[in-house]
Amino acid sequence: MENHYFTCEEVRPGVYAAIVKEGMGALGNAGFVNLGQVTLVFDTFALPQAAAELRATAESLTGNPVKYAVNSHYHGDHTNGNQLFKDCVIISTPKTKEKIAEAFAEQSLSERKTALINFLQKAEERIAGTENDQLRRSLEINLSDKRRQEEAMDLLEEILPTLLMENKLVLECSKRSVELHHFGCGHTCSDLIMYVPKEKVLFAGDLVLVDNHAWMGHGRPEEWLTILDRLAPFEIDAVIPGHGPVGGPEHIGKMKSYLKDMLSFVCAHKQKGLTAEEILLKPIPLKHAILNSAHMYERNVRFLSDYVEHAAISHS
Repeated sequence: MENHYFTCEEVRPGVYAAIVKEGMGALGNAGFVNLGQVTLVFDTFALPQAAAELRATAESLTGNPVKYAVNSHYHGDHTNGNQLFKDCVIISTPKTKEKIAEAFAEQSLSERKTALINFLQKAEERIAGTENDQLRRSLEINLSDKRRQEEAMDLLEEILPTLLMENKLVLECSKRSVELHHFGCGHTCSDLIMYVPKEKVLFAGDLVLVDNHAWMGHGRPEEWLTILDRLAPFEIDAVIPGHGPVGGPEHIGKMKSYLKDMLSFVCAHKQKGLTAEEILLKPIPLKHAILNSAHMYERNVRFLSDYVEHAAISHS
């Protein structure tokens, strides 16, 4: 079946990746697994319309109803579609549930609309003044995504997880099992991964991205590195990332390199007394200069400039 918001790839028999289409508003990747008599969905996109399409596709391709939906972390690009799964068992950590609730409570609908409209206006101005082609392309995709979010804002409904896990949860079903693991604070204050042992597939959420700058500002980069180290014992043949195309186990190492390089890069310049604005005038570390989501690089430098100063850390 043709999908408007994502492309569907059967990574292994019964294990599917739902990779978002750029600028269509779904934002964060999702996926689903045929467990036998029921289906599990991993993450639920940023738009209810995309989530509806995800559920219809999952049930069509597996031939089974969706019983479980997993929230890898609290960010709306992975959880705003929960309302399409409110009749299912929605799984997360307690902290993720708490943060989803906080996100809805922080601003009223009118306040969220006003903030997003202001963002859209500033984004248009930023694009007009940007000479770097790669950055302009990234900003244009982000603007397109945000416009679709603004259009769907009236449709959003707060639906919280109903089954909470701490460290590990295994779902044993007739066709295959899946393992949910929570290793702590990395990309956010609470991130979980899903491992399909029979097919050796890792659903990484935003702990692993492929060919994209990774937003670092809601987590703890050093603990993120520790989490990635803890994936070493897993036999992994394919990685479904939070953003970017389906990857392989080598992308776990590339994610570690990105985090280490960004920390080292900012630390080195902070030790020379440079401000975030001055660091941003320097060339991007070469091997990361071609990554997508280029607008995240600036956000990361600003975050890390403050982070390394207050954490009193150094990297070489």
